[in-house]
Amino acid sequence: MSFEEPKPDRPTVIITDDRRASRHMIRNILKPEGYKLIEAENGKVALELCQKSAPDLLLLDIVMPVMDGLEACSRLNSKRNDYFIPVLMFTAYNDGSEVEKSFQAGASDFINKPIDPEELRHRVKRLLYLSNLEKQRRADEKKLQASYEKIQLLSRKVLRAYEEERVRLARELHDEVGMSLTTLKLNLQLYCSDIAANNREHKEKLGVIVKSIDELQRMIRDKAYFLRPPSLDELGLLDVVNNMIIELSKSTGIQGTLALSGSPEIIPVDVETALYRCIQEALTNAARHSGADNISVGINFSNEQITVNVTDDGIGFVSDNADSAGKHLGLQGMQERIDLLGGSLEIRSAPGEGTDIRIIVPLGAYYSRGGEEHANTAGR
Repeated sequence: MSFEEPKPDRPTVIITDDRRASRHMIRNILKPEGYKLIEAENGKVALELCQKSAPDLLLLDIVMPVMDGLEACSRLNSKRNDYFIPVLMFTAYNDGSEVEKSFQAGASDFINKPIDPEELRHRVKRLLYLSNLEKQRRADEKKLQASYEKIQLLSRKVLRAYEEERVRLARELHDEVGMSLTTLKLNLQLYCSDIAANNREHKEKLGVIVKSIDELQRMIRDKAYFLRPPSLDELGLLDVVNNMIIELSKSTGIQGTLALSGSPEIIPVDVETALYRCIQEALTNAARHSGADNISVGINFSNEQITVNVTDDGIGFVSDNADSAGKHLGLQGMQERIDLLGGSLEIRSAPGEGTDIRIIVPLGAYYSRGGEEHANTAGR
C-alpha cells in the first residue's frame, strides 16, 4: 500500500486489487491525470481507507481474498446516506453475470480486464464528474434543509408572538374595555334610579341602553374567550376542549362528545396551542357548514405522539385529502400549524358521509427541534 501527498482539489482514487502488478498498472494509467492514488490489497482494507480518507472514487476488483469486491461494494452502498463514493468494478472473468452482480451490489460502472487505458481514463473522469455533482447536490440539500429549519423556527416564533398578542388583546378587552362598560352601565343605572316617576319614557330609553351594554359586554367576553380562553393556561387543553363541546351543544343543538385515551402528562405549549386552534376551527366549521346532529372529538396520548380525531355526521364535502386544506383558509391555517410541528393533517369527507379530521403530532420529533423548553402539564 502506498500513498501520495495530497494537493488542493486533487480527486482521491482508491485502487483495490489483490495483485500488486495490477494496482501498479492502473496507477501508471491514472497518474498523469494528477489524482491522489491510494492502493488497497482487498475489500476490507479499501473500506477502512474509505472511512479514513473519504475518496472521490473507489476501484474494486471482484475476485479478492479476505473480502471480495462485491461484498465491499455492498457494505459501502449500505452507508451511502452518510457519504457517497462511486464504485468502478472490474474483473478478468468474462461471465456476464458478474456485471449484473456488480450493479446489484451498488456499483456505478463496470470494466473488463485486460483494462484498456483510454477506456479506464474516460470512465474514471466520468465517475468523478458525477461524484462532484452528487456532492454538490448533497451540499445544496443540506443548505436547503438548514434554510427550511430556520424558516420553521421563525414561523414558530411568529405564531408564538401571534398567540401572545391574542392574549394581550383578550386581557385588554376583558379588563379595560369590559371595566369601562361596567362603569358606564352602573352610572346609567344610578342616573335611571334618580329620574322621577313622571320621566318614565326616559327611564325606558335608558333601560334599553343598559340592555345594549349588557349585550355588548357579552359579545366582548365571547370575543376575548375566542382570542385566548384563560382556562387554556389555567386548566389545560382537555378542559378547554370539553368546555367548547358543551358550549357548542348549547348554542347549536349539535350533540358533542369527548373521548380520551392514553395518559396525558406533558404537552408542549406550542403543541397545546396548535391543537386547541385546530380543534376550535374544526368545531366552528362543523357548526357553520356541516348540518351535523353529532360531533365527536377523540384525543389519544402516547409517549411518541398525540392523535386527534374530529368527526361529524354532517353533509360532508368533496375532499381529495391532498388539496382540501389549500382550498379553505381555515383548513389551510390548520395545515400550516401542524406542519410547523412536524405533524400530519388528514381530511376525509364525502357528500352525505360526514367529515373526519385526523391530526397527528409526533412529540419526539418536536422535542428534537427544541420545543421541550415550552411544556405544560396536560391534566393540570
